[in-house]
Amino acid sequence: MPTPERRARAWTDMARMWHALGNGDEAFAALRRVEQEAAQEVRRPALRALTSSLLYSPAHLQGLREFALRTGAVSA
Repeated sequence: MPTPERRARAWTDMARMWHALGNGDEAFAALRRVEQEAAQEVRRPALRALTSSLLYSPAHLQGLREFALRTGAVSA
């Protein structure tokens, strides 16, 4: 894909898919890839909501709290 924003959008779709399938590890991995491609994209309201959903799920994901703080999904 030619632009970072388009690659980020593809990773966004992957994160949503993994979240819908209940795989928080893969969803979080895809969110980190979104941030790598185009950091501003993870600050969109829909992705902040997805991050919050992962944060408050029963599974503990290493680094998720820091990611949520960095992207504005939760406040300090």
